[in-house]
Amino acid sequence: MINMAHQEDAKERFYRNFRMQQANIQEQITHLPSIAPVAGERQDATEVILTNISRLTNDVRDATHFLPAYDHRVYTDAVNTLRKELDETTAKLAPKSRFQFRPRPPAAVDGDDAPKSDSRRLVNNRDGTKGEKTNGQPPISPPLSPGGGGSRGRSRSPRAIKVEGERDAVITLPADHSRTSSAGQLIDLSSCVVNLCSPTVEASRAAPFASLMLKGVEKSVVVAGHVDGPVHVTGLKRCVVVVTARQVRIHDCEEVDFYLWVRSEPIIEGCKGVRFAPLPEGMETGAEGENKWKEVKDFLWLKEGQSPNWGVLGEGERVKGEVWRGAMGDEGGDVKGVLGRFGIA
Repeated sequence: MINMAHQEDAKERFYRNFRMQQANIQEQITHLPSIAPVAGERQDATEVILTNISRLTNDVRDATHFLPAYDHRVYTDAVNTLRKELDETTAKLAPKSRFQFRPRPPAAVDGDDAPKSDSRRLVNNRDGTKGEKTNGQPPISPPLSPGGGGSRGRSRSPRAIKVEGERDAVITLPADHSRTSSAGQLIDLSSCVVNLCSPTVEASRAAPFASLMLKGVEKSVVVAGHVDGPVHVTGLKRCVVVVTARQVRIHDCEEVDFYLWVRSEPIIEGCKGVRFAPLPEGMETGAEGENKWKEVKDFLWLKEGQSPNWGVLGEGERVKGEVWRGAMGDEGGDVKGVLGRFGIA
C-alpha cells in the first residue's frame, strides 16, 4: 500500500510539473513571431525553446518506471506536438531565399492629396491614438476601432496586432491591414464582437496570420479568419470562436463553442463544456485537406472512451449562416444585440 501511494504521489507531481513546463513552452512559441530577427534575438529564443523541449523529453523518458503505458504515450504525444508546432512556426518565419526587387519609394504627396492610408495623414488624437486628418473635421479613430469604448488596448506593428482590455466593443480589422501582421493577440476582452476575418481571408489580398493567441476573453464572439500556423486559446468563458488554422490548442476554457477548420486534431486541456462544429456556411476559406474539427484530443482525460469535457455541437444548435452574416455586417456598435443573437447575455 505504501508503494502504491508513493507512485500516485509521483504521478501527481509529474503531472503538475509537466503542465507548468508545457504551458511555458507554448507561450514561448506563441511569442516567437513578435521577436525581432536582428542580432540573432529570434534564433536565441528558438534555441531556448529547443532546450526546454529536450528537457521535457528527458523528463518523460525518466518517468517510464512509474507512469502507466497509456499515460506515457499521452505525455510523449504532447511533447511531439510541441516540437511539431515549433517546426511549423520557424518554417513560417524563415526568410524567403529568392531575389526580390524592392519597390520604389512613393513620390512626395502633400496635404489633402495624400491617400487616406498614407501615414502622412495621421495625426495624434488627444487620447494618444492616431487618427486621419480630414477637411476641417475632427480626427477620426484609427481603422482598428471598436464600435464603443476607448482605444486603450490596440496596437499595430509590422509583426503583430494586439487588442487588449476592451469592453463592450465591436472590433474589426481595416482593409489595408492584410499584409501588415504576422501574429495576432486578443487579451482580456469582455462582451466584445471581434471580426478579423476579411483581410485574412479575401482572395484578393490573402495574408493569413502566422499565429494567433486568445487569452482571458469572456462573453464574446470572435471570428478570427485564417491562421497559417497555431492558435492558442486560454481562459475563455462563454464565447463563440470561428477560425481556420493548422493547429488549435485550447486550455482552461468553459462553455465555449468552436467552429473550426483545422488540419490537425484540436487539443484541449483543463476544459469544461466546450463544443465543436465545422465552419459556418459561407465562412469557408478554401483551405485544402481534411477538416479534423471533431477529432478532439483531451490531454487530461487519460481513460478510454469519450471525454466528458467536450462534445459535438448538434446541427440544430449551430448558429445559422444568415445570423453570422447579419452579425458580422453590424458594425454600428449594437454589441448587446449581436451577442444576443448568439445566446450570449
